[in-house]
Amino acid sequence: MFRVMKSGKSKSRSWKRMVTKATFVGEGFTRKPVKMERFIRPMALRYKKANVTHPDLKATFQLQILGVKKNPQSPMYTQLGVMTKGTVIEVNVSELGMVTTGGKVVFGKYAQITNAPENDGCINASYDCIMDSVAF
Repeated sequence: MFRVMKSGKSKSRSWKRMVTKATFVGEGFTRKPVKMERFIRPMALRYKKANVTHPDLKATFQLQILGVKKNPQSPMYTQLGVMTKGTVIEVNVSELGMVTTGGKVVFGKYAQITNAPENDGCINASYDCIMDSVAF
């Protein structure tokens, strides 16, 4: 999960860690100064979209990821935005035109990742496991 990164003039310090799994980084994310950051999340392993399967429509849509809600592997993975199999993510379903019984447009919906993103290079998820929705 973490690879030790050597830093300093003669590469003698080894307190930095590089994340080696798929991660989600939010829109307004800016890195800390190089000297201050402990966890490095490489650009190549950052994902913004997920292929989400809708159980009722029996169709798959590519939706934008809003955030990582829970990673069952570790609370630290949740905090860092690491996505592994079984992770609960929130996806943007506003473009699908879903509405609640009260008539409000559903903005975000929780989905569970069904594949191993670090092996496949994409994120596949399904809502049939998690049926909570967030309406704004």
